[in-house]
Amino acid sequence: MMTTNIKTMLIAAITLLASCNGTVMAQTSNELAQDERDAYNHARETNTVEAWEVFINNYPDSRHIEQARKQRDAATVNLYCNQAVTLDRLVAYIDNAEAHEPRIKTFYANLVNNPTHSYRIEHLDLGFNGCTGRVDETVTLANGTVRNNYFIFNPQGLLTQSSIQGKDGKTTTVNYSYAYDNLHGFSLKQSSRKGNTIHYAPIYDANDRLDALKGDNDSRQQYTYNDKGTVDRLTITRKGKPTRTLLYKDGYVIREEQGDRAFRYMYDYDSATGKKFLIAIRELKGNQTLHERTFDYRIDTHGRYTTVKVSLDGKPQMTITRKYSE
Repeated sequence: MMTTNIKTMLIAAITLLASCNGTVMAQTSNELAQDERDAYNHARETNTVEAWEVFINNYPDSRHIEQARKQRDAATVNLYCNQAVTLDRLVAYIDNAEAHEPRIKTFYANLVNNPTHSYRIEHLDLGFNGCTGRVDETVTLANGTVRNNYFIFNPQGLLTQSSIQGKDGKTTTVNYSYAYDNLHGFSLKQSSRKGNTIHYAPIYDANDRLDALKGDNDSRQQYTYNDKGTVDRLTITRKGKPTRTLLYKDGYVIREEQGDRAFRYMYDYDSATGKKFLIAIRELKGNQTLHERTFDYRIDTHGRYTTVKVSLDGKPQMTITRKYSE
């Protein structure tokens, strides 16, 4: 009889233990589910890239995972595609090997393809390699003549004012202003010099890329893109006639055509900055080189020109020095 009672007690104890374990497991499951809901709600309320990344990393098997990824991608676009974004932030994203949002890449491409962006501005055949702030420039010619220029770029690397001293010693100042929309980003709105203002209107293609920029002075800048979605040709026309054509490779001008004149651009790659620097421009007639302008430069830690010695057909032509103010 004692044996039967012991068995009965053991069975009851085991049943109670199983019941308790089931209750603990249920409580643990409920707590985990609540933690997931709380984390998802926090990410939704905060709606930042970081908050969504935390949720995605902590709950990879959540039934909300696909929606969380979509929300993270949308937050990423909002972070970079806005009027306050700086060039430095955009470049950091574009240079990131994991950068994948096509909307941001298009936004960035429309920015740098503006004709007054610091990557594209051409003065004395030297670009500015993504400057922001003010650039003071001194040009000392071989005969000792000195000219002083300056350029001011906004936080997006767009030129807002240039002041260039000409051969006659007179200075020409040009002011630039820009339009913005949430879909395409920035575009040149107008340029003003000596009381004369030119108004511009952008045209975008089906992929929201800058297709052309029309000026009310009968000028037009027409862009064509390669299979990678980067510019491979820029044609500048005036009153319907081409005045200048630039051919690009990997974002750098490699050839320029002006009527029956052609120029070949050559670069040197700097491993420290990861940028290419213009070292020579050859003026061509067919396969014959008529003239060659070469550039011997020094750069700072940001990959910007500080001193450039320019020679034409082997003879010193000028020395350009630049000072940068953020």
